[in-house]
Amino acid sequence: MIDLKHYIIPDSLNFSLILIGIFKNFLPETTLNLNQDMLQSFIGGALGYLIIWFIIILYMKIRNVEAMGFGDAKLLSGLGFLFGIQSIFFIIFIAAILGLVFSVPKLLTKKSSLKSAIPFGPFLIAASVIYFFYF
Repeated sequence: MIDLKHYIIPDSLNFSLILIGIFKNFLPETTLNLNQDMLQSFIGGALGYLIIWFIIILYMKIRNVEAMGFGDAKLLSGLGFLFGIQSIFFIIFIAAILGLVFSVPKLLTKKSSLKSAIPFGPFLIAASVIYFFYF
């Protein structure tokens, strides 16, 4: 909700999610659908951050405009730590689809433009909830 209103994702929330993602690997097997493999968790966290980081840097080089914030990268890293590497591409894909479903009607009705800022964090969270319940 903070991202929707202020277009930021606080580091305190992101780092808390990363710590939860790391520490859950030390818990005994539970009925929760969380990844229990430490290596997959660390690779998921690193890959989640690097994918968004790469998008930010590439877009900055091409368009000289900030495309996304590093809060999104840290959030996806936390989700990678929590769910593992197997979740990263699903979460990014579903978040992008949800973002399109949300923004295309606004573009068509001229309520926003292609240069309008769209908070991506809520879509990452929604996609991770979908991942949690269906995988």
